[in-house]
Amino acid sequence: MSASDTRALNRVDDFLNYDFCPWANRWVYWMKHPLVGVAVVAITAGICGTFVAPQAWFLCAGLLIVGMIGLIWPAVSIAAVRANVRFQQAWCEEEAEVSVEVSLTNHLPLPIFGLSLRTSETHEVLVSFARVPAWRKTVYQWRLTPHQRGSFPREELLVQTGFPFGVWTAQRTASVSGELLVLPKAADLDAVPALVSSNWGNDQYSSRRTGDCGDIMGTRPFRPGDSLRQIHWATTARTGTLVCTERQLAIQNRVVCYLDVAAAHHAGAGVNSSLEWSIRVFAGICRELASQGSEVRAVFGQESLQVQSGVAGQRRLLMRLARLPEAGIEQPTRQPNDASIAVVTDLSPAGNATLPVVLEAQGFESLAEAPASEDRVTSTGAQGAVTIRNCDDLRFNLNAKWRRACHAVS
Repeated sequence: MSASDTRALNRVDDFLNYDFCPWANRWVYWMKHPLVGVAVVAITAGICGTFVAPQAWFLCAGLLIVGMIGLIWPAVSIAAVRANVRFQQAWCEEEAEVSVEVSLTNHLPLPIFGLSLRTSETHEVLVSFARVPAWRKTVYQWRLTPHQRGSFPREELLVQTGFPFGVWTAQRTASVSGELLVLPKAADLDAVPALVSSNWGNDQYSSRRTGDCGDIMGTRPFRPGDSLRQIHWATTARTGTLVCTERQLAIQNRVVCYLDVAAAHHAGAGVNSSLEWSIRVFAGICRELASQGSEVRAVFGQESLQVQSGVAGQRRLLMRLARLPEAGIEQPTRQPNDASIAVVTDLSPAGNATLPVVLEAQGFESLAEAPASEDRVTSTGAQGAVTIRNCDDLRFNLNAKWRRACHAVS
């Protein structure tokens, strides 16, 4: 699907969902309530019983009884129940199941039917309970799969019931013990660029072991997979065979990774916004570099964090990233001059990072995402940038693009 088709679909979607008469909403929305229909039919039946046939009063009385029971029963049931939500663990990753314990206390001598637990703003039903026994505290366990990083619950939790007729739903707030911190799921990457620090003395080299960095220590025959930059052309021309240079081995390489979390530089909302995917890519890059022995400094928002190579150090980074606001930060830290890798968008100001990863913000806000295409030069001005067009491009092509960029800068 071309970009013009995507824009046309977005315009049609905006037109079909546009509110042409917002001033009339308060006069129209109340008509959607089930009690309105019951009341209208009951009044009509009463008029017919008065002027047409007395038998219509039976219908009017029946509807009034249904309406009264539908109002009183849920109110009494919800007033007699207490709900508490407790998480079995303190943190988990996105798309990972976690056990949640819900305790319901029923103070009535009758069982309560049709209870459900939902969020207050998005109205998402999390779990439903068919029956809560009378005069008893019952503990239920269910499996929750959070799809987006952050502190859960993001909003107030409500316990509600509309039993028996569903004409009116009574609700009350459920208490929550503790919180569940959902960590971003780091992107899986399988390559590390051979970066050279911009500041003198940032890298530590071995004078006895050979590698691909530092000063030249000697030459050796060409091996398949060697970069063309390692070839010693003078010796190759003299001997007639490919000869490569051997350099010092980097004992520890210091790398600065930057993540742009400015709200104005990102687009989209929810789990597939450009900010959420930027965080996942950034976490994957930092994890891969740290696991390969590099000394990684992560810069994002107002934070500058030294990432340790162990599991605890990487988890500390993920927890800091999980605490970032969902909409981003208004005035984050600027990209440092010594940044080696930068995860930004095409709306970010130009930087001088050696290896920028650029997400095109527009591809993460449209209803119908544009298909993946070849890399192109973005507003960052970096010719070797890894350009991500949309979510599908990121899911299927990120590893190949990242590997190609790592080979280009090595």
